[in-house]
Amino acid sequence: MFTFALDPQALFAERSRQFAGWGIPWPVIRRMQARITDCWSESPGGWAREWMQEAESAERQRRFLQAALLYGAARFPCVATPLRVQALQGQMACFERATHSMPLRVERRHVALGDPNPGTMPVHLYAPRAGGERPLVLLSGGVDTGKVELHRLACLLAGLGRFRVAAIDMPGTAESGLPLTADAHRVYQGLLAALAPTGRKAVLGVSFGGHWAAKLALLGDVDAAVDLGGPTVVFESGSAFMRSLPNGMPGIIANALGLPGMPDDAEMAALMQPFSLRHQGLLTGQGGAPMLVVNGEHDQYIPQEDSTLFACHARHRVWLMRGMSHCAAEGLVRILPAVLAWLRMRLYGETPAARLASALAEAMLPARLTFASPRQGRPTA
Repeated sequence: MFTFALDPQALFAERSRQFAGWGIPWPVIRRMQARITDCWSESPGGWAREWMQEAESAERQRRFLQAALLYGAARFPCVATPLRVQALQGQMACFERATHSMPLRVERRHVALGDPNPGTMPVHLYAPRAGGERPLVLLSGGVDTGKVELHRLACLLAGLGRFRVAAIDMPGTAESGLPLTADAHRVYQGLLAALAPTGRKAVLGVSFGGHWAAKLALLGDVDAAVDLGGPTVVFESGSAFMRSLPNGMPGIIANALGLPGMPDDAEMAALMQPFSLRHQGLLTGQGGAPMLVVNGEHDQYIPQEDSTLFACHARHRVWLMRGMSHCAAEGLVRILPAVLAWLRMRLYGETPAARLASALAEAMLPARLTFASPRQGRPTA
């Protein structure tokens, strides 16, 4: 792995809300912002070193979940330095210790992937303590957000949604041990086959993880999917897409791809274009599973087309949140209850109670763009 140009103050300006969403207190975030002067240095003032000091302090106080989240910030945005490798190890050790006092059943397990991906992948499994058969939701982050950072969302899905939840690292990130490739959906298929050989199942993908949610829905590998801010066809522009990304994202993606350094424009175009779902021929049919696509109107990473192209299919729903950024992060507190209600109808059935709960949750959604007709998929004011 390699490092790349990255301004810590720009990173804090964009990502502080994300860190707070994980569960890191705002005073800690502001303290780190004041202390950190370099993203890659491992000396005082370096990103990983300063965050690790906070994590180690929380660990000494036996606040293991908080320590795990702080270690996650230390290894952010990719495990590209020795201290970040240590931070990843510390994160998993603290998270495992934290599971013993959680109100849900939480288990860390290595799941065999099967052909064509030999080996195993670490998975965090969540379930209500009450027994019984429950649908599975496979939960995936993107190129810089791993399974521990998704802990709050996993608890929401398992606690309120009453699902079994399997939180994973996207291939190319954190503990996955695999590079990011255009056929990485096979990893998700292997996990679904191992964890839910029968029964209903869904996938919820955040950011780049939404790409895999959309692909699995289009392939019909799940009963429902939620694509939260995922790229789908923007890859067709190749290097132009990568050059448009802010705050080190090209370097983050190149690390996920397993590259030894930043490729030139032609190499990057050749690497990215195969990821396009249109290039793969998946957007021509009407089959697949129902999908809920959610994003912000002003996503700084993903153009609107990557969401709105699904609005022409009656089985899919698109919520493009007015005035919001990537993954509609500003409105998730109001959006996630409606996502949960939508998933429950897909996985547990459209009972009168489920329809009422969904209608009430959608009534609380922030303002959204509307579409001219089910076939046009063009946002209107």
